[in-house]
Amino acid sequence: MEIKFEIADDKVRNFTDSAKSRLEEQSQKYTLEIIKEAEKVEELIRENGASTEITDNIIFQAVRRNRTQKKRNIVLIVVRIISEILLFIAGLMFLPEKFITAESTFNLGYFVVFLIVTSIAFVATIVTYFMGGE
Repeated sequence: MEIKFEIADDKVRNFTDSAKSRLEEQSQKYTLEIIKEAEKVEELIRENGASTEITDNIIFQAVRRNRTQKKRNIVLIVVRIISEILLFIAGLMFLPEKFITAESTFNLGYFVVFLIVTSIAFVATIVTYFMGGE
């Protein structure tokens, strides 16, 4: 079964032929994304042995899920990776015996490096929350 839909001419009156073609192409792409998402939703709620059936409610859920899924921001991903690595390194650096030198004095150099790594990790973690909208 082929599904087609019409858009009134007055809505695309000012569109060039290439714009109309691009709109048709993008509409088809978006529709296929919704179909894929609807299949995922249906698979999640289908009970064992039940036949596949996609309802209007599943389509509604698929549209909502497709709309709310944010495209991955490469900068956010890189900052999160840096944050995780720095937190890991800071955890490895937290060795109480390293904060005291062999002469039983405070090892200021090691403490400063530890503090810088921990601070950058802390700031990067906070930045990821603001960038991610959480």
